[in-house]
Amino acid sequence: MRNFALFLLVALVLRAPWLGDPLFHADEQFYLLMGDRLWHGVIPYVDLWDRKPLGLFLIYGAASAFPGNAVIAYQLMAMAAAAATAVVIARCARLLSGPRGAMFAGLAYLIYLMAFNCGMGQAPVFYDLPMMLAGWLVIGALARTATVPPRDTGLLRRGCLAMALVGMALQIKTSVVIEGCGFGLMLVWAGWREGWRWPRLAASAALWIALALLPTAIVFAAYAAQGQAQAFLVANVLSIVGRGQDLGEATFRLAKVLVALIPFYVALWIGWRRAALCPQGMLARRGVLLWLGMAVIGFLAPGTWYDHYVAPALMPLAILAAPALDGRCRVTGWLRRGLFVVGLGAGLGATTVQAHKFGTTSDLDDAAAAIRPHIDANHCLYVYEGDSALYRATQSCLPTRFAFPAHLSTRFEEHALGIDPAAEVARIMASRPGAVVIDESAHPYAPNLRTRAVVLQALASHYRRIATLTLGTRSFGLFASR
Repeated sequence: MRNFALFLLVALVLRAPWLGDPLFHADEQFYLLMGDRLWHGVIPYVDLWDRKPLGLFLIYGAASAFPGNAVIAYQLMAMAAAAATAVVIARCARLLSGPRGAMFAGLAYLIYLMAFNCGMGQAPVFYDLPMMLAGWLVIGALARTATVPPRDTGLLRRGCLAMALVGMALQIKTSVVIEGCGFGLMLVWAGWREGWRWPRLAASAALWIALALLPTAIVFAAYAAQGQAQAFLVANVLSIVGRGQDLGEATFRLAKVLVALIPFYVALWIGWRRAALCPQGMLARRGVLLWLGMAVIGFLAPGTWYDHYVAPALMPLAILAAPALDGRCRVTGWLRRGLFVVGLGAGLGATTVQAHKFGTTSDLDDAAAAIRPHIDANHCLYVYEGDSALYRATQSCLPTRFAFPAHLSTRFEEHALGIDPAAEVARIMASRPGAVVIDESAHPYAPNLRTRAVVLQALASHYRRIATLTLGTRSFGLFASR
């Protein structure tokens, strides 16, 4: 409990300047919109569309239920989840290092989350906790098989609990299935080391797989019972493989991630040389290395290489760095200072730039005040380009189930939504939204030229420009229906 309080205090101090910022990240804006609309009977994927699993929206729905400021609620929930994850990282790192290194490993995770755009409530902050708990159970069971003869580890029970946690994480982010496969392989490896015969191994593996898939199967069955199996599959499976990308932009993002992780490379090299050669430590280290490899595959697989996708790899990286952070010599002292200076600099810098770009509460309030006179229950706001937080701030009805602006406005989603984006935008504009927000800059982000042409034609025919909305460093045109 003391460690949790320490990590929570660190997380709060580092993130305090941006606590309550409703524009902090575009993804978080939309998750909160979805969580809020759940309380109004909206069915995800059917009435309001995104490709994230249901569990993430339930977390944000819980934040929306708190009295007071829902933004502060989800951000505090995220800080608590990050602090709890750091506690488990420190516990798991004790298999490889002393308490000093384990504590620094937890701190490194907390700091580097901010460097990779997970300073507040991005999805990895929430699914890292069940995955870290699962990893701790699996690595601990594997390490116990190093004793001669192997101790009774309660492997079947541990495996069931670990894979149930993986199943929970799968309902927050589907990409954890890759790390879950790694945990399953380690559990089978541990069973083989304990002398389990093949029939027992096969039966246990089948049980573990079933537990990992159970939450997703339950959710799918609920959608299928309502005749919405196709909506679920398009959002959770087909849209993921159908999304496009800009290879040049993605490569630049990958390069930034690789550079930011340089201190960990040094820590891993020193930690490997300093690691104790006891069988228990070596076996646990191999398990964490396998985990790291699967997390790296999970980061690389989508091909988009967004910075926050690397957050799951920070857990095994921090654990493997713990032996190097544990030492008291001059080399390890410089390493610790370098790791935390780079992490703090990158984290605070990235978070400051992010907040400056997207704007503040007052920016959102001013934009909402300009919009409200032009919308009503029958004439919604339509944010073609801009921030989905405007829907919450104005309490507008939603003109489309694709309310996350980039889904209809960018070319990357052209073949990922299961519908024709141009036809959907034409339908929206034909419904005569009361107000429309659009990026009027010379170079909007990755524009879908088909949908943009539909919007511009409708604006020219039926709307008048009434204001410029300034959100951070970005400006958008506000058009009202004639």
